[in-house]
Amino acid sequence: MHTSGNSTLADSGALYDRLIVERARTPQYAGRLEQADAQGEGKNPLCGDKTRVELQMMDTHISQIRHQTRGCAICLAAADLMAERVTGLTVLQARDMSHRFSAMLVGDSGSAPDAHTETSALGPLEAFAPLRAHRARHRCAELPWVALKEALSHVDV
Repeated sequence: MHTSGNSTLADSGALYDRLIVERARTPQYAGRLEQADAQGEGKNPLCGDKTRVELQMMDTHISQIRHQTRGCAICLAAADLMAERVTGLTVLQARDMSHRFSAMLVGDSGSAPDAHTETSALGPLEAFAPLRAHRARHRCAELPWVALKEALSHVDV
């Protein structure tokens, strides 16, 4: 293990690893909604990951979101952290967040006017930034966003 007197980057990496593991083990947004206004699913037939997202809307805002995810720790944590981050956002803001997340995974900061502002808006979702180097795992992290996009496509804006 790398130790250094000034290892903030290493420490933050370890913190993010813990966050992903913690949210995969004890998701805060897992389950179903009694009355969902919209729902969507994402499936990855190659690995068997599957996510179902249910939304309750208040006007154009996501008032509640729950997910049912069966998959790897990355997929499960991504679903839970996505649910946390998009709660309270408008449909358009949630779609924008989805684009920002995808751009972070591929390392596409060139399309953003202010790359720091773009990624800082992701908050805890930045925990998935190390996946940039692991293209095979991008689908795991993006699967919940696929389900969210499908659910949002059923919402009148």
